[in-house]
Amino acid sequence: MNSSMGSAARDHGSARAELESLYERELATVHGFLVARCGSVHLAEDLTAEVFINAARHFGQGRGTEVTTGWLITAAKRRLVDHWRSAERERRRLGQLRLERPRHDHVADNDDDRVLRALRSLSDRQRFALTMRYLDEYSVTEIAEAMGKSIRKFKSATSSATDEVKRELDDVSRELKDDPPQDTDRTNDTQKS
Repeated sequence: MNSSMGSAARDHGSARAELESLYERELATVHGFLVARCGSVHLAEDLTAEVFINAARHFGQGRGTEVTTGWLITAAKRRLVDHWRSAERERRRLGQLRLERPRHDHVADNDDDRVLRALRSLSDRQRFALTMRYLDEYSVTEIAEAMGKSIRKFKSATSSATDEVKRELDDVSRELKDDPPQDTDRTNDTQKS
């Protein structure tokens, strides 16, 4: 009996060491994956913690060999989808069908900034769908399944999100034409002369 307790302690110590090693190797990968998709460092940190807590449970149940980089990324995707579903339910419960859109007080002329701003104008689920489809190149079937939608509904939602990004980029382009950014230093220098 005493030798079996020693064996269990060694197994527990080994599993803990494996989990710590996995955490050190994969933390940046999982966190970076989530930040790129949700746009919030704080949310990504919370979801990353949930992913590794789930991994620790697997190790505690003697199933640590199941936990791979792919497993962690799949768990991260599922946590993000769960978060979005919960957030959407909360928005509906509060009667908010659409998030307020940010005002464009300072229009940037950088293409990357324009695209990021257009993506931020989308709902979390729309942004997830577009990034998974066009940046990560997942299939329509894979994303629809992850989001719990039929392929038809997913295609419709993706089309709407793409149209929304196009409209947003067109709006920003019109704002740039109507009110081009000014170099405030030059403006101030000419007023001083």
